Amino acid sequence: MQRTTLFSAFIFALGLTASSVSFAQVKIGSNPTTIDPNNNLEVEASTPGRKTSINKTTGQVTITDGTQGAGKVLTSDANGGASWQTSAVGCASFDASGANTTTPVNDVGVFSPTKLIAGNVAYSASGAYNSTTGEYTIPESGFYIFHGSAGTYNVAAGTTGDRNTTLQLLSTSKGLLSYSVSSELSYGVGAWQEVTSANYFTAGDIVTFQIDSGHVSGVKPDSVDVRSIFFSGTRVDCNKN
Repeated sequence: MQRTTLFSAFIFALGLTASSVSFAQVKIGSNPTTIDPNNNLEVEASTPGRKTSINKTTGQVTITDGTQGAGKVLTSDANGGASWQTSAVGCASFDASGANTTTPVNDVGVFSPTKLIAGNVAYSASGAYNSTTGEYTIPESGFYIFHGSAGTYNVAAGTTGDRNTTLQLLSTSKGLLSYSVSSELSYGVGAWQEVTSANYFTAGDIVTFQIDSGHVSGVKPDSVDVRSIFFSGTRVDCNKN
């Protein structure tokens, strides 16, 4: 009788062990009887290869829904539906410079700015700045800060008279953002100017940097030389850096 009781207890314990092993993995959805031996949990869709799983050793969650890819982030839509999306880089920051540029001198009373092109890009990971057109396209609505600087220098030797030099930052939707003026500056004297703007922009707006040289007095030259052009910007209200 004692042997029978011991044998029954052994069989019962063995059954519990087998039960705990069989329920160590849970599979839901398509192919409910087939599960990766490395996973504790799998939820599989009817579309082949699309499932969510939890690794039983590391606890890592893997979501393969067809949108996955290296470096992507899991993002929800307005209804809470999640998908893998390409991560924005560095708050869409950029930093660019430009070489010597010849710009026209306008007649007295004529204001006709010339866009400055900072064609040498030091940083623009998001690609929001176009070094060919000198345009920065706002990638996401938010609060941005921009800075531009440049120097204007003497024209032909012996030129006399004065000019007004204006630097501006503009956007297609807001118009003039900020400006800086050096008034009645001699053509024989160089001027270093800078301009900064901080504003809220909506996605798709375009920001540019420009200069105007307006003749005031003396003999008007055709142009002035603009050197050391710098144009940079970044979104302030983000946490992607």
